[in-house]
Amino acid sequence: MRLVPTKRLKNGDIIARDIISYDGGLLLREDTHFREVFKQKLLERNIFEVYIEDELSKGIEPIEIISPQIRRKIGKDIQQEFEKLQENLQVDIGCLKEVSSLLIEEIQQKELICELQDLKVNDQYTYEHCIAVAILTTLVCNKLGLNLYLKEQIVMGALIHDIGKMILPKDILNKPDKLTSEEYNLIKTHTEIGYKMIKDRAEFNAVTKLAVLCHHEREDGSGYPLGKGTDLHIGAKIVGACDLYHALISDRCYRQGLPINEVFAVAQTEPINSKIRSIIEGTFAYYPVGSIVKLNTGQMAIVEKNYAKDIKRPLVRVIEETNKQSGYKINLQDELSICVTDRAELEI
Repeated sequence: MRLVPTKRLKNGDIIARDIISYDGGLLLREDTHFREVFKQKLLERNIFEVYIEDELSKGIEPIEIISPQIRRKIGKDIQQEFEKLQENLQVDIGCLKEVSSLLIEEIQQKELICELQDLKVNDQYTYEHCIAVAILTTLVCNKLGLNLYLKEQIVMGALIHDIGKMILPKDILNKPDKLTSEEYNLIKTHTEIGYKMIKDRAEFNAVTKLAVLCHHEREDGSGYPLGKGTDLHIGAKIVGACDLYHALISDRCYRQGLPINEVFAVAQTEPINSKIRSIIEGTFAYYPVGSIVKLNTGQMAIVEKNYAKDIKRPLVRVIEETNKQSGYKINLQDELSICVTDRAELEI
């Protein structure tokens, strides 16, 4: 399968994966033959890239960090817990523990490479953002070699780090224009609001509570709400960094998610822990499996596999220019004189 910009989909293209909307609804099923009438509906829902099956990309299978079945279960469970907060009910720690365990078990068996498609969500849905941050947090915890108990507490913190937003005005959270200083200060209170929701609940560990309270703190003391610096707990550092990176890749009401090179450039200006930064940036695939890229040789190719050793040098399948057929493979880990220069679009 390969990634195709939605705007370039044609009648008859075979959809390779279920297309799920940001609120969990099924838009198009796998194996659906695309029709032009679907295009505008996908674009209106901010679905800008779609996997299709064709001869050119036969045998290319991106690995999903979370299986569709597990993702649906986690999404349903966390959405229900967040909806409780809007009714002034308490979140169920039993549900959070179950979801944390599912994530940890599912992810520990996978190679530490994260495709943007695995994490990209519409930031309008707070619970989806929290799930994505929890996935990225799990990857970072694995790479740091944290013990299982500590990992579970940190991942639980990631799952509920933005619960304070659930009682803030939606018109401010989803405002497409620049926030006023008063509105921005109101949104900043979500960390303390979320903390107050769980601070007196003994079943929540201090690690989880700190992740909720301190995920907007920064190592130079410039964050909020406490202005803490390098004495932050490792869990708060991890969740804060993962929250930052995920916010940058996500579609917002006022902009489309940033491409990965811009994400890294913006994130470099933020004073977060350098080791955690390095792990996150070594985890994201620059060029997703199935994407079309241009090589410095002038050739076009499809990314077939990424390697954690050097995330910018994938295994690619060259596309023959004359007949637009897939040709030989080049492992850029070995062929150091050849490199990817940019993402590209294929016209067939």
